[in-house]
Amino acid sequence: MRSENLLQSEIPAVGDPETGRKSNKTKILIWVHGVTFVCGLALLAIVIYEIGYQNILDSVSKVGWGFLAIFGLNFSRHLSRAASLYLAIKPEHRTFKYRSVVAARFGGEAVNLFSFAGPFLGDATKAVLLRKNLPLTHGASAVISDNILYYMSVILVILAGVAALVVIFGTGAAVVSNALIFIVVFALLGFTGLILAIKYRITPVSFLLKFLANRGWAPGFLLKKQHNILDVENNVFQFYHDRRADFFKVFGISLSVHALSVAEVFLALKFLGFSAYVSTAFIIESLTKVINVAFSFIPGTIGVYEGGNGIILQMLGYTVGTGVALAFVRRGAILLSTSIGMVVLLWRAAERGAKQITKNN
Repeated sequence: MRSENLLQSEIPAVGDPETGRKSNKTKILIWVHGVTFVCGLALLAIVIYEIGYQNILDSVSKVGWGFLAIFGLNFSRHLSRAASLYLAIKPEHRTFKYRSVVAARFGGEAVNLFSFAGPFLGDATKAVLLRKNLPLTHGASAVISDNILYYMSVILVILAGVAALVVIFGTGAAVVSNALIFIVVFALLGFTGLILAIKYRITPVSFLLKFLANRGWAPGFLLKKQHNILDVENNVFQFYHDRRADFFKVFGISLSVHALSVAEVFLALKFLGFSAYVSTAFIIESLTKVINVAFSFIPGTIGVYEGGNGIILQMLGYTVGTGVALAFVRRGAILLSTSIGMVVLLWRAAERGAKQITKNN
């Protein structure tokens, strides 16, 4: 099947001039990864210094065994996203166990956290981890379909959160008002673009690739994969037109994932000893999503996640320290889930290595 190689790396021949260019690109990407991570780490250090390490530690320690509830909600979110990914797979290819999708979900999210490429590399990892049970093109199509519906729900949550913020707390300073306007406009444009793409079967990646190819700007490795890319895009848009029931099931699960996130914020604030309301937790979660999307190029959004939470909660009448403490509690649950993903990746690597040794012998 031609699309089996969609996400496989091209191995250049010895002496191929492309090798040097790819090597340089890899070095640049590693440098970008390192610089963004160091900048985020520096920001985190500044935030901790300004608030005081002991103050943050005292707040976080109040959570106690309540952390298990926070982790439980975080774990449930992964299980729900795995369920939506499973439903995004065509029924005729859904012939394997749900637990395989759960493993792919955790493995991909572990890559997401530690890579500056964020969702791009993490999503490719999910498709590759599913390859044992599913053709690579169908795995990639399911991952993309699931993500499109998830980000559509993210946009709706952000818009609803901004509306709730304005109604309950007002817009405040001019800077905040301008920022909210920008968020709303950008979210509406994104949501409209997704709706139009799904409804009219627009294939934006193939269109862009053709546009670049006509001007000689398209990368060679993408031109080699343009048919595979078109296959994936067509599979994605067929999801809405051919499997409407599964489409809305996946969208419904995506919305339920956000409800779990709101519950996580609500309980974390309670465990930290602060007053909490569902409406406030919803606003916090919606604005946190803006931070996660805007700074996804920073590995794990380290620094900006903690600092952003501090700013959000200060805007809602809490202290910056409360926001940072909330971020640390949720970060702990994220890291625990990531450790599961790392185990999955190590297990699959060991499994692949064992097979290679057996083959060589």
